[in-house]
Amino acid sequence: MGADFGTEIHIAVPAAAAWELVGDPCGVPRWYPLYLRCTVEDGVRTLERADGAVVVEDLLARNDDAMTYSYAVTAGLPLAEHTASFTVEPNDDGCRVIWRTHAVHEDPSIDMEARLADRQREALEGLRAVLEAGPA
Repeated sequence: MGADFGTEIHIAVPAAAAWELVGDPCGVPRWYPLYLRCTVEDGVRTLERADGAVVVEDLLARNDDAMTYSYAVTAGLPLAEHTASFTVEPNDDGCRVIWRTHAVHEDPSIDMEARLADRQREALEGLRAVLEAGPA
């Protein structure tokens, strides 16, 4: 079963500081331990996962002023469709990071929101921990 869902988290740092990490296409391994390595070449991001999988994504659109970018998984996972985006929005006491996803598994009976949402929340908690800890 395909799903459209969003996961978000409040982070007590300025939006620009969050965007510096979230907006870095290869920043993912710094805050999401499932991913070990990243490369980007010609708009294609390749992420190596701890379980040995290699995920290939097209980086679709980016707007640094609006602090948002989108991507699509094109290989490495059993997905029929996948697009997602990250957006950082400033607020009075930090910022909000929003991860929106559209996903359809190759097996249409699999509920992708049930499969991914908890992992994404956990990943965003990791992002918050890294950002709120300050510079390394």
